[in-house]
Amino acid sequence: MSASPRACQTGQHAHTPHGEAQRRALVYAAYRLIAERGFEHLRTRDVAGRAGVNIATLHYYFKTKEDLIRGVVDYLVQHFATAHSATPQGAPQTPLDELREEFADADYQARATPEPYIVLFELFLRSLRDAAVRDILRGMNAHWQRHITRYLTDGARQGQFRADLDIAAAAPALIALIKGSVLQVMLAPETFPVEGIHREIERWLTGHTRAAES
Repeated sequence: MSASPRACQTGQHAHTPHGEAQRRALVYAAYRLIAERGFEHLRTRDVAGRAGVNIATLHYYFKTKEDLIRGVVDYLVQHFATAHSATPQGAPQTPLDELREEFADADYQARATPEPYIVLFELFLRSLRDAAVRDILRGMNAHWQRHITRYLTDGARQGQFRADLDIAAAAPALIALIKGSVLQVMLAPETFPVEGIHREIERWLTGHTRAAES
């Protein structure tokens, strides 16, 4: 997943190493405050204080709160793109490998590093009442859907996924399933048979059963 950064237009100092470091510190401060207190308690003055700068400096890098939230979403995208499970097969080689890595990464991230998902779910809840946040998350979701659509299309063409698979429906369905599974793993992992569920989804997409792994 990747969202296009839309940081505010600032002066030349924003693009120096010091400026980039301050910008990252502000984004991380906002991320941490959402994780600790929830989005509803996010205050720009608190973000500036956590990052060790004044409020004027924050507004130099982020003209609006929405610009700061875009920075947080970009931070999440980078995390999700780089926090991979230690899968024995290494980097994915086929579309089916990519599907399996999608599942493995989501499960690993939900168990080992749940904080980014806590922040993401906070943003989801806020988006129900905030059109600006909703638009930011739609951009991230659209990129994710394009990624899944691409490997489902490749896999159907190569014969790894069903030739009659409705990819336009399957891609958003997979996103919904992954989001729901992450939430379930975080809330009650003992009631959620991850491996069995993943095998069932794979059977739906491929048309054949994957043997249970010991």
